[in-house]
Amino acid sequence: MTVNRCPAKYIADLEEEVAADLFSTNFCSVPIPPSVNFLSFLLHPFPESVPPVYHLCLPSIWSCFPSITVLRFLHVLSSKHFDPNVFGKKNMNSAFGVLTFVFFLFCSKVPLSKSQGFDDETPAAPPPEVESCNGIFLSYEFISRKKEYPHVKNATAQSWAFNATATILNTGTVELKAWKMFIGFQHDEILVSASGAVLMEADDFPAPVGNGTQFSGSPQADLKTSIDTAGDLSQIQVQIMISGTQFGVKPPGIPMPSTIRLVNDGYKCPAPTRRKASMHVCCTRNPKIKAKALKTKFLPRQNGDLSISYDVLQAYQNNYLAQVTMESKNPLGRLDRWNLTWEWMRGEFIFTMRGAYTRKKDCADCIYGMAGQYYNDMDFSKVMNCQKRPIIGDLPRERANDTDVGKLPYCCRNGSLLPPIMDVSKSKSVFQLQVFKLPPDLNRTALYPPEKWKIFGVLSPDYKCGAPLRVDPTEFPDPSGLQATSTAIASWQVVCNITKPTKRNTRCCVSFSAYYNESVIPCNSCACGCDGNKKCNPDAPAMLLPPEALLVPFENRIEKAIAWAKIKHLQIPKPLPCGDNCGVSINWHVNSDYMSGWTARMTLFNWGDLTFEDWFAAIQMKKAYRGYENVYSFNGTLVPELNNTIFFQGLLGLNFLVGETNGSNPRKDPRVPGKQQSVISFTKKLTPGIKIVKGDGFPSRVFFNGEECSLPTHYPTKNGNDRVFVNLVVDIFLILMTTLLLLENHH
Repeated sequence: MTVNRCPAKYIADLEEEVAADLFSTNFCSVPIPPSVNFLSFLLHPFPESVPPVYHLCLPSIWSCFPSITVLRFLHVLSSKHFDPNVFGKKNMNSAFGVLTFVFFLFCSKVPLSKSQGFDDETPAAPPPEVESCNGIFLSYEFISRKKEYPHVKNATAQSWAFNATATILNTGTVELKAWKMFIGFQHDEILVSASGAVLMEADDFPAPVGNGTQFSGSPQADLKTSIDTAGDLSQIQVQIMISGTQFGVKPPGIPMPSTIRLVNDGYKCPAPTRRKASMHVCCTRNPKIKAKALKTKFLPRQNGDLSISYDVLQAYQNNYLAQVTMESKNPLGRLDRWNLTWEWMRGEFIFTMRGAYTRKKDCADCIYGMAGQYYNDMDFSKVMNCQKRPIIGDLPRERANDTDVGKLPYCCRNGSLLPPIMDVSKSKSVFQLQVFKLPPDLNRTALYPPEKWKIFGVLSPDYKCGAPLRVDPTEFPDPSGLQATSTAIASWQVVCNITKPTKRNTRCCVSFSAYYNESVIPCNSCACGCDGNKKCNPDAPAMLLPPEALLVPFENRIEKAIAWAKIKHLQIPKPLPCGDNCGVSINWHVNSDYMSGWTARMTLFNWGDLTFEDWFAAIQMKKAYRGYENVYSFNGTLVPELNNTIFFQGLLGLNFLVGETNGSNPRKDPRVPGKQQSVISFTKKLTPGIKIVKGDGFPSRVFFNGEECSLPTHYPTKNGNDRVFVNLVVDIFLILMTTLLLLENHH
C-alpha cells in the first residue's frame, strides 16, 4: 500500500538547506509585482542559489506568515530533491491550490480577522486634539487581551492578559525635564513589562499596580520641543508598550484606567477625554508658575530629606568609575546600618568597590549571562557583584584606613547616617565603584545611571526615592591640594523623602502615664504589626497596666495586666489583646504639676538585641513647647522651624541605648531592656492657661531615630480624687445645713 506523504528523510535533508539559504541571503524588501506568476514560483525547481524571483516574493511571504513552517513547505515542494511520485500528483495539486489561496488571503490588504497578539497590533492614530494642544499630550490606548489560565466561572477572579500603549508627547515650547506620568490602573493589574519607561513605585516585574502607578523615562528622561528638534518625534515623544494581567472585566467591557496625568510640577491636567478603548489629556503649564530659565544645560538640584548623588569621575570605552554620595538633609532623618539597592537597566556589573561592599558576591550572573559572552578573557572570580539588583552596605569603622577598600572621606561608619542637627560631619556617606558596560554602550559618553533606587535601615524611617535626574556636574576640591575645583564627567541626583508610617507599620511606640492616675496606658495593640497569633485579638484595646509592668517584656505582662484589671474592677477581654511587637518603646510620664511649672519623665526602652549608638528622640508639643525649660540627663535643643519640636540626644557616655540582656537569674527572671531616662522641666510663665490634667502635658508626636512612633489614642484622666473632694464638700454642706435647722428648731 502506497502512503502519499513526504518521507521524513526529505524533510530532514531539506530543513538544514532551507535554513542556510534563508539566513545567508540578503533579501530585499521590494513588494511582489503583479507580473509575477505565483504558481510558476511554486513549480520553479530549487536552484543552487536563490533565484531573483525569491528576492521579490520571500520578504512579503515572510511578513505575512508568522511561522517558517509554510516557507519550509514551499521549499520542499520546489526542491530538486522532491519526488512528485512519492508525494502524489493529486495531493501536490491540492497543496498548490491551498498555498495559493493562503498566500493571497494573508498578503491582501483586506484584513479578515483581528489578531490578539501584541506585536501584530498598532495603536490608533493620535486623536485630532493633539493638534490644538500647547503643552504635554498624554494618551492611553487599549490594544488587546486574551483569557489566561486558569479559566474560572467567577468573572471577578478571571485573569486576562492585556496589551496597551501609553504615549507622552511634548507639543509645547518648553522642554520637559525628567517626565513622570501617572496611570490610574484600577482592575488589580499586574504589569509584566513596560518598554521605554520604569516604574517609580515597584521593585521589579511582575509589579502589582492596582492602585495606579507612576512611570518615569528611561533611557529618555527628557522631552525636547518640536521647535528645537525640527519635529523629530524620537526626541519629543515616548511610547510605553505595556503588557500585564488584569482581573474582573469580561468582554465586551474594556479595562481602562481611571485617569492619566502628568506628575511634573508646574503643570495642571484636566479630566481626560474618554473613548471606548482610549483616553487622552492635554496638560498645560500653570500660569501662576512661571517657567524658570535654566542657566545651565541640566536641571538644578532638588531638595529632599535624603539627597543621593551619582557622579561619574572617570570614563573609558567599556567601563567607568562612579562615586555615590548620600547626604541627610532632614533634621530628624537618620539611617542605621543602611542598605542601598538599585537596578541596572543595561546589563552593567560592579567590578570593584571602595568605601562599601555588596552583601552578596556572586559571579554566576556574569558567567552565564551577556557579560560572559562579551568578556571572554575576564576572570569573573574577582568581580564584586553581577546581580541586576545588588544590595550595598557600608563598611565597618575598622576598615576606614584599609588601603584596598578604605581611605575615602566620609566612608566606613557601619551604616550610620545622622541628621545634620546632631553632627554635620556624620550626615554624609561616600563610596566608589567601578562599573563595566555591555554593547551597545561601548563608548566613553554612553553613561546611564541605575534606576529604581531604594534605601532602608534598622529601625529607621521609610524613604521613598524618585528617579535619577541629570543635574549639573558635581564640583570637588582638586586632589592636588591647590585652590582649584574639578568637576565630574556626568552627575545624576536621586531625591528620597521620608514617608509617614501607616497604622501598624511603625517600629516604635509610646505609653502614657501620670502622677494623678495609678494606671499606665500602654502601647496600642499591634502598634508595630502582628505576627498572626490567633490566640490574641489584634483589634482589642490594650489593657491598663501597673507602672512596674513597663519594665518587663510583654509576654511577662499578661499576668500583671489580668491581676491589675481585677484589682481595679476592669473588664478582661476574651481573647486578650495582642502585644505591641515594637523593638523600642518610650514612656512619657507627667511627674508633677504646680503653680509655676510642671515636670515630665521620659524613659526609653530597647527590647531588641542591637545597641543604638548616638540615639536621639524628638517630641512635638502643641501647647507646652514654649514652656520648655531644661532636661537633666539628655541634651535638649529647641527646633521651632520643625513644628515646635524638642530634640533630645544622649550626653557623652550616655549616647548608647544598649540591647536587651538576661535577668539576674535567667531561669526565672525576665529579660531586662536597655534603658535611658531623664526628667524634663517646663515653666508656665510663657504658656498661660495650660491644663496639664486635661492632656496638655503629653506630646502630639514622638520620634525615635527619625522613625515616628505610635501614640495611644487617649490620655490618662484624673482618678477619683476629684470625686472624693466634691463628695466631701457636699457632705460638709449637708452637715452645716442640718446643724442650722436643728438649732432653729431648738430655739
